[in-house]
Amino acid sequence: MGDIAVVFLLMRVYLPVPIVRTLLHTVASVPFVMLTQRRGIALTVLAGLASYILFSALVGPILALSAIDVAVAGLLVGIGRKLGIGPVLNTLWTGVAYAFLDIMVPTIATVFIFRYPVKSLITAARNFVKTVFNLAYFLLQRLHVSRSTLHEVTQAKLTVADHWQLAWIGTMVIYGLLNMYLVVLVSEMVLRQIPEETLEHQEAA
Repeated sequence: MGDIAVVFLLMRVYLPVPIVRTLLHTVASVPFVMLTQRRGIALTVLAGLASYILFSALVGPILALSAIDVAVAGLLVGIGRKLGIGPVLNTLWTGVAYAFLDIMVPTIATVFIFRYPVKSLITAARNFVKTVFNLAYFLLQRLHVSRSTLHEVTQAKLTVADHWQLAWIGTMVIYGLLNMYLVVLVSEMVLRQIPEETLEHQEAA
């Protein structure tokens, strides 16, 4: 299963088309979903590490991190399916868990490991928030909304910029939910094509 995921990830490396890359990244998670259901968490973690080692030998240790990424996504969805959680609830809990485990924690760890200047990062985060609100303000002006609405947008910009941590966490959670929505959707589409008798036989084995 890990080898199948690596094949899709290799296709993703050599097909630099945004939509195709996203689709291949999602499909690469499905083998880990199946592996979690068939063999459990421990073996899936081992398969993810083996996939990373193999993939890093082909594309280098940095690009190979995508193998860990798809393994985490597949593992989370597989746990939800193994527990009998429906697709909607599975998307919600895996989206939050994925955002924390695969985005927030690595980002924070990277800041400390590579000793990025924290003050500069905070300034950049606040400027990004202000840029987003400035864009929204510009669009609302073109739509000729009321001055009170524009004033509320300005006040919201200042509030969110001061509490940029919440904006960052919210953005990461939304990204996690969107990513896991695709994984759950593709997993459901693929696994529904497999007869129930086959799945029961595999789980029993």
